[in-house]
Amino acid sequence: MSDDRLDHLHELAEEGAAFAGRARAAEQRASGATASDRTGAVTVTLDDEGRVSGVAVGSGWRRLIGSLALDEAVIEAVRSAGERRFEAWGDAYADPGPAPAAGFDRDEFTRRLQDAVTGSGPMSAEDSQAALRELLALVESIDQGLDEASAALTGALAATWTGRSPDRKVQVTVTGGGDVTAVGYDRQWLLQAHEINIARQTAAAFRAAYEEAGRHGVREIVADSRLGETQVLAQDPVALARRLRLID
Repeated sequence: MSDDRLDHLHELAEEGAAFAGRARAAEQRASGATASDRTGAVTVTLDDEGRVSGVAVGSGWRRLIGSLALDEAVIEAVRSAGERRFEAWGDAYADPGPAPAAGFDRDEFTRRLQDAVTGSGPMSAEDSQAALRELLALVESIDQGLDEASAALTGALAATWTGRSPDRKVQVTVTGGGDVTAVGYDRQWLLQAHEINIARQTAAAFRAAYEEAGRHGVREIVADSRLGETQVLAQDPVALARRLRLID
């Protein structure tokens, strides 16, 4: 492998580490994003994956929006919270990336990878060849996994899934990508229900919808494809280095 390609590999490692660090920082900042609809009748909170984790309905909601507009207010609040979450992501990515994770020396990893490729350094010939075979296998897994998952992911992201509250008075529909497409209420029940119960049942319907989508969602498709193994290794650079025999 030429020095130029090794330099490029080093640059990719640096960029990847920086990107991963910013992603972790962004996730921390975006977690707990909260927003309301324009009237303040409904407030929702998102978790670190952008899903609705909490719902609050104000005591004067009927006066503010009327009983027929609660579904629209919930969707509006979810979208507003999503916008705040993306703003938090943007702020985090504008900051410098954090220091590398403790216990993992990125420069040492890159040096040992270069030694494996060139056959120089303290690695034995057997370990060097084994590292190259493992690296090639990972690259092939990524390539094959992308082919396996691409068609399935397209369908999963577009599909919709519906969850219902325990008393079936509220239902929520989400896409495979987590976007909320519809919220429905039993109108007769809604006329008399207390706002605390409305909020609790709405949050339960969201959880049920996410669970239903999760059974057929992106994570499951990726995990079942060849990308699953490489995804785990990408999230654990120490495990990757051990697999390639670059560290003990």
